Amino acid sequence: MRLSTSTNIMTFDTGRNYAVKMEESMRVCREAGYEYLDANLCGQSRPGQPLAAEDWEDWAHRMRALADGLGLKVTQSHAYWPIKYTVYPDGTRSDGELGEELMRRSVIAARILGTEWMVVHPLNVRDEVWTSRGRSFEYNRSYFGRWAEVYAENGVGMAIENMNCTLGRMSYGSSPEDLVELVEAIGNPMVGICLDTGHAHLSGLDVAAAVRRFARHLRATHIADNHGNADEHFAPYNGTVDWPAVMKAFRETGYAHDFSFEIHMLTAPYPVGVQKNLVRFSYELGRHLLSLG
Repeated sequence: MRLSTSTNIMTFDTGRNYAVKMEESMRVCREAGYEYLDANLCGQSRPGQPLAAEDWEDWAHRMRALADGLGLKVTQSHAYWPIKYTVYPDGTRSDGELGEELMRRSVIAARILGTEWMVVHPLNVRDEVWTSRGRSFEYNRSYFGRWAEVYAENGVGMAIENMNCTLGRMSYGSSPEDLVELVEAIGNPMVGICLDTGHAHLSGLDVAAAVRRFARHLRATHIADNHGNADEHFAPYNGTVDWPAVMKAFRETGYAHDFSFEIHMLTAPYPVGVQKNLVRFSYELGRHLLSLG
């Protein structure tokens, strides 16, 4: 496994989001010891951020040049996803052409950055009562099946992420069977699964068992902890995930891709000027976790 972290480990300044530019996060991560990164392109796709700007492709080339100069490899990325948009029962989306364009930009930026696997979120389609598992499956199979071909043409793998499911709220992709069925239905070797340990724990899954269930398709990770009642994005050991058991499962299944932190709440409450030591701590914590199992 390769120890990695999302570039969103530095994005907040005393709770203010997008206060820290991705290039600053990259520099701090390299100083802390990281050699591999997950480029958080979903955050960079929001209004006012670089992928939403006219010079987005130039920005991507600048980030690649910076990574090369620092000796970093951006092996994993996270694509645009429609955080405040809706998929209607007929399969149309409220983000429409905007969503298509931002996904296209994500793929091209990932190619420029040298990404091996880019994470995507499965989407929910509701019927008149509830999230429809059947309609959601068909929508995601068609949508991601189409985009998988574009990803493959650009040399980027697609890793579909398990989502979270809490009391009173169903989310398609929170069940391991949802993801395995979806990936196998798409049937493209460039499509796999991203295990988000925080989402799995929040959904009441045995996280170590999820590692084993996904093993044949597992290509990426988002590593975070929580207490089982909110997606807290805490660093490991700050919640209730059984980390020795999880690391044992990774070892036993032979997972060899990125072990990538998504723990922005480690730094988010603090002023940016004191976050460097927290990033360094995350690197040491990651080294400890990789020594287990």
